[in-house]
Amino acid sequence: MIKKTLATALMLSCFSLSSPVFAGGLSDDMKVLGKNYKAFNQAENPQAATAALNNMRAAAVHSKQYKLASHSAEKVPTSTALFEQIIVEIDKAKVLVQAGKLDEAKKQAKKIADLRDQGHKHYMH
Repeated sequence: MIKKTLATALMLSCFSLSSPVFAGGLSDDMKVLGKNYKAFNQAENPQAATAALNNMRAAAVHSKQYKLASHSAEKVPTSTALFEQIIVEIDKAKVLVQAGKLDEAKKQAKKIADLRDQGHKHYMH
């Protein structure tokens, strides 16, 4: 009886400690994107650049689940479409990094910041 109770308590505590990691919201995804965009731009080798791009891609993919309402009067792409565009730009930058063109990848990645700014303009205000 004690073993069952202890096992149940242990399992519940493990679950409650791990759930915040999986329950990260859009705000957390945006922080990951921003932090890793900065890390990517500061990367001096392909391994660091690739790691930052992988983290950015994971956050962008996770962000697609959030359907945001535009606060803009103009016609804008859906938030899902913006996240898709960000993923495409991340993938383009990753191809350049893998080809040994880190400086060119950093120039390509500026489109990620442009898309981010576009999203903030239409969905944050």
